[in-house]
Amino acid sequence: MRFRRLWIRSARAWPILEELFCGIVKKASGYRDIMRKEAIAGLLILIMLAAIGGYVIMNNDGNEPNLPDDDDNNNEISDEWDVYYVDSGDDLPACGSATLGRLYYVASTAGFETCTSAGWAFVDLTGPAGPVGVNGTDGVDGADGVNGTDGASGADGTNGLSALAVTSMESAGSNCADGGLKIEVGVDGNSNGSLDEDEVDHTQYICNGANGANGQDGQNGQEGSDGDDGSASPNTMLTSISTPTLQACSSGGRIINQGLDNGDGGGTAQNGILESVEIDYTTTYCSNFVTTRITDVAKNIGSSPWGNGVYGWSNLATMGTSVYFSGTQDGNYVLYEYDTVSGSKAREVELPGISGIGNQFTSSQPVAKETTLFFEGFIDGVGRSLLAYESTNETTWVVADLCPTSTSTGSSNYCGQVDDLIVMGSKVFFTGTTGISYPWNEELWVHDTTNDSTWQVVDINSGGNSGIQSAEYAVMGSRLYFEASDGINGFELWAHETTNDSTWQAADINSNSGGNGAANDITVMGTRLYFEASDGINGFELWAHETTNASTWQVADIYSVGHGYANDITVMGTRLYFEATDGNSGNELWAHETTNDSTWQVADINSGSNGNADDITVMGTRLYFRANDGISGNEVWVHDTTNDSTWQVADICAGSCNSNANNFVTIGSQIYFIADDGYFFDNELWMIGIEHTITYD
Repeated sequence: MRFRRLWIRSARAWPILEELFCGIVKKASGYRDIMRKEAIAGLLILIMLAAIGGYVIMNNDGNEPNLPDDDDNNNEISDEWDVYYVDSGDDLPACGSATLGRLYYVASTAGFETCTSAGWAFVDLTGPAGPVGVNGTDGVDGADGVNGTDGASGADGTNGLSALAVTSMESAGSNCADGGLKIEVGVDGNSNGSLDEDEVDHTQYICNGANGANGQDGQNGQEGSDGDDGSASPNTMLTSISTPTLQACSSGGRIINQGLDNGDGGGTAQNGILESVEIDYTTTYCSNFVTTRITDVAKNIGSSPWGNGVYGWSNLATMGTSVYFSGTQDGNYVLYEYDTVSGSKAREVELPGISGIGNQFTSSQPVAKETTLFFEGFIDGVGRSLLAYESTNETTWVVADLCPTSTSTGSSNYCGQVDDLIVMGSKVFFTGTTGISYPWNEELWVHDTTNDSTWQVVDINSGGNSGIQSAEYAVMGSRLYFEASDGINGFELWAHETTNDSTWQAADINSNSGGNGAANDITVMGTRLYFEASDGINGFELWAHETTNASTWQVADIYSVGHGYANDITVMGTRLYFEATDGNSGNELWAHETTNDSTWQVADINSGSNGNADDITVMGTRLYFRANDGISGNEVWVHDTTNDSTWQVADICAGSCNSNANNFVTIGSQIYFIADDGYFFDNELWMIGIEHTITYD
């Protein structure tokens, strides 16, 4: 069987090969089974046919005839070959001139043979190897195989060298200023068990810190039991210790008497008692209160309590070692400073930069923050405002004008008034008034010293009403506690949290509609607040509020059928001291011990009447306050908690008149306060100190 002509040119070969393959399939019906079974052979046929032209060209040296084109008039050697088909090599015709150059496909071998001058030759259509293809993508990793069994343990290695550390004391010097510990580490290279000098690899010093300040003295231990009495002897020296009278030593003291137990002066010899006639030596350690008038602001010309002098009930403000207060000169208010270190005469503080402020200082409640004093004052053309005085450069300025629409300086105009100033961190909180008439609209305000901004914190009683009236603010951590009213529940305990600017009623002590539970004289002790309040049933008594769980309760019912009026509450250790009445003794000094919840009257200063205990101030183990024994008037008194004794410090206004000592503040070992000695009806700054003497007799 003869194929159609095969084009050797590669561009023309593929269509002919395709046609040849189709012809083989169609015409050689007897070989269909072969083609089905040997599909791969068919594909190889296509590949080999594609390369036939290249082979013939390489093996045609020009001496062997090519078949001419079918055109009888064309004698040129054609580039086309006829391909013949045979089943096997046995079917190939004889190779001669008639078949020279013919190409036969042999089905049994799936190969080609051609007739050459040397006879039938197998045509190898295998072409040169193509270029290496691009690597395919890696396949997905297979699952990990099962771990094999552990191999046998290897032999132990030889022992390594030991690391050693040596410590020694380091004397004070360049390595440790206060001495310390020297640590040397290294490897024991020669294995002698010691760290030799040349084996030290690293040295570290642990130095002693500088000695800290001495801690506070611990409490005295219990007294030991008495020893056995010594044998009596006329040569035995006896000692007795007693307390001097307050007339002799107003602040206390000790009297030490010594002598031989020899019966001198008619005493009994060898009785183990030092009798007065046997005393040979006496040493008296005496401490006396010294009360001194510091200022003479009135200049001895005052004619009434409202004339010249320190403003009657002015709050004293301490800043560093100085005391600031307001005084009056010819009816005008002036700011004064007293330097407690130099002890120089109190000076009138110049307040430059503000018109008219020099003679219009009015604040009764100045408060100090570091080196700056904040207070209320009158400004010409401005009215009441919050002012500040910087002590380092003596500058004064208007901090805030709460009532810019009002410029009146009249005493009846409260718009712009600033009261109850208290420092909390970098802020100054106060009660501000913005109403030009009753009810004045008094609310909580604040001034931030870091950015000089001032604003109303909250409007507790809206509608122009006053939510706060002369509050006594108390600071606990980041929280402010005070008495306020929202116009619904009456005046109760309120709180303001500065970290999130939230304000709320902390307790409704008097739950009656519109009832005032109040929260007076708020005092902080640990996580608790103590204050005077009333539930509408038991009267005004001592109450407490626990901030950790928001619980509130009455601490004591001092006057069971009336008002105990616990006020001027002061903390000393675990104890509260305050003024109260049980209905029998009048207003006196009371105490409450928080560790066992006990409450008692400390002293009955004016038996059967009001002895009072106002402006209680703590210094050491003593309380200083204003009281009245019914004889000397309102004067300075002291209570010593170590021996539970109470006495009058000084009679500043001699006789039954009242010095009305008030606003006690402490600087060092001195107490400063305002009092009137009665001579010129003026209030001045006074000081109480303690003078110590030792006498030998």
